[in-house]
Amino acid sequence: MTTMTTLSTLFDVERLGVLMAPEATNPLEVEGVLNPAGVMGLDGHYYLFPRLVAAGNYSRVGLARVQHDAEGRPVGVERLGIALEPEAPYEIARPGVGGCEDPRVTYLALCWLHAASV
Repeated sequence: MTTMTTLSTLFDVERLGVLMAPEATNPLEVEGVLNPAGVMGLDGHYYLFPRLVAAGNYSRVGLARVQHDAEGRPVGVERLGIALEPEAPYEIARPGVGGCEDPRVTYLALCWLHAASV
C-alpha cells in the first residue's frame, strides 16, 4: 500500500505576499526578478539567488539576504550584488544576448561549501 503525504501534513503554509520584486530603476531587473534558489547561510541568514533579467532577456544570478519583521516573518530583501553573470562563450550568444539562469543551491556540510548549478 502506498501512503501519500501532503504538504499540509509536513508544513504550515501561509502566503505572505511578494518578497522580492523588480526595482523599476535597476537596469539589471528591467524585465523581471524570478525563479530564486534559496539557502540558509552559515551566519543564520536566509539568502536568495534570483534570476535578474535585463533588457533583451539578458540574465544574471543575483544575491539577496532576506529581511524579517519582529515576529520573524520575511518582509523583503537586501540586495547584495551579482553572484553569477555571463562570462563563458556558451553563456553569451553575442554582446548583450545570453545569460545565467535559474540557479539551484545546496549546502554541503561535509565540505562547508554551497554548490550552485545554473
